[in-house]
Amino acid sequence: MSYGPPPGPPPGGFTPPPGYPSGGQPAAQPPKNYLWMNILGILGCTVIGIIGLVFSLQVNKKWEMGDYAGAESASSTAKILGIIGVIGFAIGIVMLLLSIIFTVMLGAAVTSDPSYPYTTP
Repeated sequence: MSYGPPPGPPPGGFTPPPGYPSGGQPAAQPPKNYLWMNILGILGCTVIGIIGLVFSLQVNKKWEMGDYAGAESASSTAKILGIIGVIGFAIGIVMLLLSIIFTVMLGAAVTSDPSYPYTTP
């Protein structure tokens, strides 16, 4: 007498989401929240940094509430927004350095003119 197929994973090849060991229990540690990246992102791209900061603060709260998939999702969103924010911060630093170099070079070019500060009409 048979009652159907043996117990096992459902058809369709179900696999647990990332962060779950094979037993179906969540990992002991919550996913990274990328908080430092989003704090730097506030200085580079303010709006993206604030949105990323909100997502990075949600990671631990969702993990503690048992929403493991939500914590993973918030972590990946915080990572993407953090990367964008850090790139914006780096571009801002490069632009600041280039403007300082340009200002110093312009000042040196103006003061190296022998007729400076005297001009002839």
